[in-house]
Amino acid sequence: MQKRDGARELGLAVAFVAVLVHFIDGVPAVAATVLVVAAAALGVGSLTGESRPWRMPATQVALPAVAAFAIAGIARLSGPEPWLVVVFAAGWAVLTWVARLETAPEVITPRAGPVLSPTGSLSGEDATPPAVRVRPKHRAEFDLAQLVAEPVVINTLEVPPHPRPLAVRSMALGLAFAAFVAVGGLLPGGLVGAGSADAANLSSGGLAAFAAFNATIGGVVGYRLAGLLSPHRFDRIVRVVAFFQYAVLVGLAATILRSMVLPRLYIPALLTLLVYVITVVRESEEKVTLNPRLLKELAVLVLAGVATIVWGVMSR
Repeated sequence: MQKRDGARELGLAVAFVAVLVHFIDGVPAVAATVLVVAAAALGVGSLTGESRPWRMPATQVALPAVAAFAIAGIARLSGPEPWLVVVFAAGWAVLTWVARLETAPEVITPRAGPVLSPTGSLSGEDATPPAVRVRPKHRAEFDLAQLVAEPVVINTLEVPPHPRPLAVRSMALGLAFAAFVAVGGLLPGGLVGAGSADAANLSSGGLAAFAAFNATIGGVVGYRLAGLLSPHRFDRIVRVVAFFQYAVLVGLAATILRSMVLPRLYIPALLTLLVYVITVVRESEEKVTLNPRLLKELAVLVLAGVATIVWGVMSR
């Protein structure tokens, strides 16, 4: 109950401050959004029981940070009344739900691993034989190196595998779409209105900033999604690689789509579709070319994306 109350209070505070970004313009608005995102991440990290920022699990704070960014950006797209109140209420509810999802006791409680007894045997729930690490040990009496074999337990979990992976995937895709929309609120000309002249107002520097914002969102969401299949402490490199895979592809797609001047929500929808496609390909248990069902699904998604682009170009 204490965790739930903490999540609700955190959601209230972050959502309230995030909607106030509506009344700030330019660089200060971006700076305020960064502070709101940091506050959400640190708040959720403290709910996991860790007060030191460098020790907080990145997988647990990723989606709350994206949610805080989405609230601040969408608040700048909304009018003061009454939509700002709606954004605050919806943002509070979503951020609270995400915080509870990522800080549930079964999510943040470390799994009891095997313990090496003095006799060299393993005890505990997981009695998997340990790996053997070979290292040199200096022998002073002969001034030579001696090889010493030490049993070590590998694949220590940073956090247990999430018990609700479908909920995490669904929320990650929903927050990705909301955050892609929010970029248009923080970056002038980032969201093109139908029949408007906003397209001409986005310079090359603005286009680079637009791509960077979207790439960062895609990378953070991809990092969290990769954590569902690679939750181990030594799997951090897998999650980091996933971050750059999502970030590069989403950044390139955002640049191309924005150059095509697609109006309204076409670009956020297509970027969300790309995030889903990358996730499906990465989570495939077999090679893509050997998976007929996956190939058919990808073909349908590509056709849907192409049709959406054509529709968007025609509606400019």
